Order: sequence, then C-alpha cells, then structure tokens
Amino acid sequence: MSAPAIFFQGVAEHFFRPLTWQDREACAAVLRGLHERVHGPQADYAQALTRELVLEICLDVIAQPAYREGALSTAQAVNAEAERGYALNLLRALKEHGWVEDYKDPIDLQPVLKLTRAGKAFAETFAELDNARHKTRQRNMRSARKALQAFLDNQDEDELLDAHDYASRVVQDLQDDIEYFRALMQSLTREALMHKLAWDEFNDFLERRFGKEMSVRLVADSVDRHRGQIVELLDQIRAWPVEQRERTDAALRQRADWLEPMLAGGRSATLWLCQRVEALIDAACELKLPMLRSEMHNYVRRFTSLLRQALSLDYGAESPMGLTLAGIKAADAAGKDAWLERLGQRLATSELRLLPVGGLRWTQRERQQVEGDETEWQVRLDSRLEAALRRAEAEAFVISEERVLSQLGKTGEGSLRLSDLAARRADEVLTSLHAVGAARSLHGRERWQVRKLGERFETASFIADDYELRRLPKS
Repeated sequence: MSAPAIFFQGVAEHFFRPLTWQDREACAAVLRGLHERVHGPQADYAQALTRELVLEICLDVIAQPAYREGALSTAQAVNAEAERGYALNLLRALKEHGWVEDYKDPIDLQPVLKLTRAGKAFAETFAELDNARHKTRQRNMRSARKALQAFLDNQDEDELLDAHDYASRVVQDLQDDIEYFRALMQSLTREALMHKLAWDEFNDFLERRFGKEMSVRLVADSVDRHRGQIVELLDQIRAWPVEQRERTDAALRQRADWLEPMLAGGRSATLWLCQRVEALIDAACELKLPMLRSEMHNYVRRFTSLLRQALSLDYGAESPMGLTLAGIKAADAAGKDAWLERLGQRLATSELRLLPVGGLRWTQRERQQVEGDETEWQVRLDSRLEAALRRAEAEAFVISEERVLSQLGKTGEGSLRLSDLAARRADEVLTSLHAVGAARSLHGRERWQVRKLGERFETASFIADDYELRRLPKS
C-alpha cells in the first residue's frame, strides 16, 4: 500500500496563513488576478510571470478602495513607497508559504515566477467563485454528448471517460446554481433586517444571470433534447458485440485503475460507465433541475413579498411601528410584558371603521329589494356542447406516459418497430410520436428496451427515424 500524500509539509506547512491576516481580501484578489493573467481566457502566454508583473498586479489591487483599507493601515502615511513595500511583503509571503515559486524560463533561462500546483488550484477556485462565464448554455451536457459521439466514431476509450466526467459536472453545475439562490435568499433576508431592500441585487439577477444565462438552461425542450440524444448514444454503445466490448473493457481498466472497486464480480467497465452516465443525466434532469426551479421560485416570491410590504408599510426606524418594535427588543423579560400590556390597553379602545383599498372609499347603503327581480339562470344545450368541445380539444394533446405504455403493451409479444405502429387516426399518430419517450421513461425502462435503427420512415403525418422496441421479460 502506498504512503498517504501529506499536503501541509515543507513550504506548504502554513499554506493558508496569508489568507488569515487583516489583508486577506486583498490577498485573495491578488491570487485571482494572478490566475487570470497566467491561466485566464485573456492570458498573454508570450509574457512570463516576472517579479515586476506580480508587483504590478498587487499595486492594481490595493489601488481599489474595497481592498486598500485592509491592506494599508490608516495610521501610516500612504504613499507610493508604502504601497510598493506592501506589494513586496505580500509577494514574499506568497513565496514563503508555497503559493508562488521561482522558476527558470526554459527559453531564455531568465529567472521568473510561477504559481505552484496547489497555488494554481486554489487561485482558480477564487477566480471561479466570482466568474459566471464558464456556465454557458448546457456546456457540460453538450460536452458529454460530443464525447460519446466521438467515442462511437473513433473508439477512443478516453472519450468515454471524458463523457463520464462531463456528466458528473452537469449535476455540479445545477447544484452550484441551487447554492447561488440559497445565498441570494440569505442576503435578501439580511438586507431586509437592515431596513433595506436588495433591489440592485435583484435587478442584476434578472438582467444578467437569468435573462442572459439561466433562462436558456431552464428550457425543458433543450434539456430533453440533449438527454434523449445522450441516451441514444449510450444504447448504441450497449449494443456492441461482446468481443468489441471486452477489448474496450481491457483498455478502460488499463487507463482508469479507479474503476476496479466498481467492477466487482466481473462487471463490464463499458456498461458500468454507460449506466453511470445515464444515472447522472437522469439525476440532473429529474432531481436537480426541479430543485433549481423551486429555489428560483422561492427567491422571487420572497423578494415580491418584501417589496409588497415595503411599498405598503413604513418600517423605518423613526416610524411608530419601528420605535415600538425597537422598544420591545431592547427591554428585558419584565419590560417586554409591560410593553405588551400597554399596547393591549391602547389597542383595546381602537375601532376599525374603514380600510383604504387602492384609494377607493366604500359607503354603506341599503340594498333595495325589487319584487320579481330574481334572475333564473338556465344552461342552454348549445353552451353545454360548446364547453364539452373546448374540454375535448384541451385534452386531445395531453399525453400520458402510462396510457402510451398501455397501448404499446397491446401490440403483442416480442419486439416491434416504430414504423409498424398504425398511424391513421390522430390518437395513433400521437402514440407513435411519444412511444420512444414513454419507453425510455422511468417506468418504461422496466418494460421496454429501445434501440435506434439506421433507417427513416414516412407516414402521412410525419417523417422520423425508425426504432426497435423490444419487450423485456417480466421479473
């Protein structure tokens, strides 16, 4: 058994010490700047990370008021010499504790600096916390699909391992968004307690995060389209001959030794990876995506409720309600009882006469009863027929997976092809269009195995790829 890797040793013994001082925000900002300059999307790879370049990044950071207060003491005279001295001390601390190290440029053999392996990993984390650019539309979902297609075309085992990696990131992307909305909820509540409404943050969410980024990732058609294509590719991989799959299994075991504990009992590495990719995609679409929609709904509902209260009530500290609540909060247990007792006595003499609603004033009046003014409502036959027709039209295109599966179950034993299904009446056309999706659903997979055929067929209503639906034996 190999010895366990020990991280906090050597120069990394006090690795996080620069992030525990008063200037930790400035230090984190410098690390983000270093990562963006060296490994970011706008990095200049022709420029080496010299000592002067690091000092320039440090000086740019402490020039911002948000970081300057923690980096430079207000008691000392702040000038160019003090700023450069701080930058030198911060660079010395990053080198001393294992974030940055000296390096010889292999081209001109000049001494330069570079982020250590651990420094790069943690600096990348700091950079991605405030950067939403990597969350492009369905990025990892599309990457998983492309990797599976490349695996089928080239039979490169690394592509299948990449597809598994991308599929796991699909779940993580949605979980990050869920945590983002939970953080927004906490921030919104905190701002509300400080008698301020986080309108700027909510407006930024609507215009930037939701309008330009999240809305396209929450479209059900987009999610189902990628998911269906991924399942089709996985079915093609599962349909490989045994000899071809065994060769792939041997190559996968050689490339990824971490698969060994999962393959007990002689399980196929290829089939296990296909099953795992499908499970991850299903978890993302069926569990994480509804959770994300729920968290987004809760955030918008909470903000709407607070906005409605802020527009209708005065929660200012100097208002009567604010003074009353502040007095109750500051009092001890006996004082709270006295406050509530006095409030009860004051409110006991109050009489509610009129509630202002939208500026309208309602007046009481006697309703005059007129004899014979009772209207008898009668339901006409033509209106009842019209309502029945509208209801039938609305229900005509409501497709139930269970109904489609029951209709497929009446087609006989063995397997059937999608082109064999009758498609003369409207209900038969709808059954044909939704047969593959129903067979791939959670309950459908217990009864049917779906395989895409390399043929297309045409009916009077549509043109589609042909599929084979094989009935599974009852367990």
